[in-house]
Amino acid sequence: MKAIYIDSCSAKLLVIAVNGDKVASSQSDGVSLRHNNIILPFLDKVLCDVGLAIGDVEHIACAVGAGSFTGIRLGVTTCNGLSFSTGAKRISMNTFESIAYNTSVNTLVLIDARHGNYFGGEYDGGLEVRLSNYTDEDINTFDGDVIVWDGEHITSNIINVMQRKIAKSDFVDQLIPLYLKKSQAEREAECL
Repeated sequence: MKAIYIDSCSAKLLVIAVNGDKVASSQSDGVSLRHNNIILPFLDKVLCDVGLAIGDVEHIACAVGAGSFTGIRLGVTTCNGLSFSTGAKRISMNTFESIAYNTSVNTLVLIDARHGNYFGGEYDGGLEVRLSNYTDEDINTFDGDVIVWDGEHITSNIINVMQRKIAKSDFVDQLIPLYLKKSQAEREAECL
């Protein structure tokens, strides 16, 4: 597998490159949210570390959400542009898939959206059932395990999800942002 993965949805930008058995990753500290300044230097570094040029990459995986509205757009746009210029196949992944990868029971994976609201994905045996917004009440009545994501990425799970999607030829023609909450402009337009 000659692949890259970019996740710019959260406070910590993550870029992974895989070339066969070689894996390299770069992750930001989560303090400075200037992902746009570091995404391409991170990509250059991990590609160099595994001995690949961008033109060698066969698969480009991207976290399409949930998370920061601007962060999602940065990653999706970067990956779509790289795929367009290289011909690499696109793999759409959401933030929850790698967290739920090794689960065997009904599991709810959540990102705290504050004020008692959560973005989440429900998984059964590691396979997605649904994505939605959740409240404290939804969580308290959920029948299964609940994981509130702490922001730490599990590289091996991400690679396993990529491999599973490649094996199933689960590719997309275009990466599309996954927004589980409407933008402020969309919410205000509904009130008119």
